[in-house]
Amino acid sequence: MKNLLQSIKNTISYINHNNDNSIHIGYGIDNNYARCAGTSISSFCINNPTKSFVFHIITSGLAPNNLEKYSILSKKYSINIFIYEIDISYFQSLPTSNYFPISIYFRLILPLIINSTQNIIYVDADIICLKDISPLLNQISSKSNMISATPDVNYMQKNRCIALNLKNHIYFNSGFLIINTFLWKSHSIFQKSLSILEKNPTKFSHPDQDVLNILLTQKTYYLPQIYNCIDLTTINHKDIVLLHFAANPKPWNICWSLSPNCNEFNKNLYQYYEKQTPWSGLPPTLPRNYKEMEFYAKCLRKHKYYIKSFHWYLKYLLAKIKYLIKKY
Repeated sequence: MKNLLQSIKNTISYINHNNDNSIHIGYGIDNNYARCAGTSISSFCINNPTKSFVFHIITSGLAPNNLEKYSILSKKYSINIFIYEIDISYFQSLPTSNYFPISIYFRLILPLIINSTQNIIYVDADIICLKDISPLLNQISSKSNMISATPDVNYMQKNRCIALNLKNHIYFNSGFLIINTFLWKSHSIFQKSLSILEKNPTKFSHPDQDVLNILLTQKTYYLPQIYNCIDLTTINHKDIVLLHFAANPKPWNICWSLSPNCNEFNKNLYQYYEKQTPWSGLPPTLPRNYKEMEFYAKCLRKHKYYIKSFHWYLKYLLAKIKYLIKKY
C-alpha cells in the first residue's frame, strides 16, 4: 500500500461545492481518453441536474490543455473533480496491448485512493449516462456485496467462464462497477489482482476484467444490463440508463459513422454530450494503429469511397510492416 500511494505524483483539485452527500464517480484514463471522460461527466450532470457529484480521475500523462478543460467543466456544472496523476512504472509488469493500455488497471486502485465514501461508482470513459440514476442509487443503498455489476453480453459470459474455468458464475463486464471501498480494501483485491496477473501475464484476453471475475465470484450483486448497455439488440432503448460504447471504433473516431456499430439510435448520442463540454469542436480522431487503419479502409470501401480506402489500405500496410519489424 505504501509503495502504491507513493506512486501518486500529484493531485489536482477543482472544488465547487462542499456537499457531504455527493455521488462519487471514478474513471481511469490516459490522455487519449480525456475528451470522452469529459463527455461522460457531462452526460451524468445533464441528466441528473439536482444531484451533487464528485468525480475522481486516475490518470497518467494528461496534457495541460486537457487539465484546463476539466477545470472549465467543473465550473460549468458546479461539480468537484479530483485528478490523481500517478507513476505508471508501478504497473509496468502487467500485460497490455493496443486495446488494453496500462490505464485499464487504474480502476483497481480507485478504492484505495478514495477515503471519502463507502461506495464509489466506477465507469469506463466510453460510457454515457442517458437518464436519471436515482433508481440505481436506490438499488445499491442497502447492499453489502463487495461490488455491484452487470452481466456481460451472452457470448462473453459463456466463453470467458469456460476459458477461466468459472463454475456457477455470471461473468460481468468491468466497465461499470459499484465498489464497496471498505470491503475491497479489507479483502486486498488490488494486491491479489496484481499477484494473479504477474504470475499469468499471457493467460487473460481481458486482463483486469478476467481477474476480477475470478476474485469476485459469489461476491457480486448483479444489476440489470440497462446500467451497462453494450448490446443494443437486447434492451429496449427507452430503458437504457448507461450506454457503453465498448466496441471499436468509438463514436469520437473518424470511422464511427461508417461502422456497423453506428445506427439511428446511437449515431449522434456521444456528439450531443461532447458539444456541451470544453472539448466541443474537436475533429474526430484518426486510426492509431495498423488494425484500426485496416478496419477504416474496409469501411470506406464498403461505402464506395474507393480512392480514400486505397489510401488508408496503403497506410495500413506500412504501419503493419513497421510493427512487425519492431516486434521481431
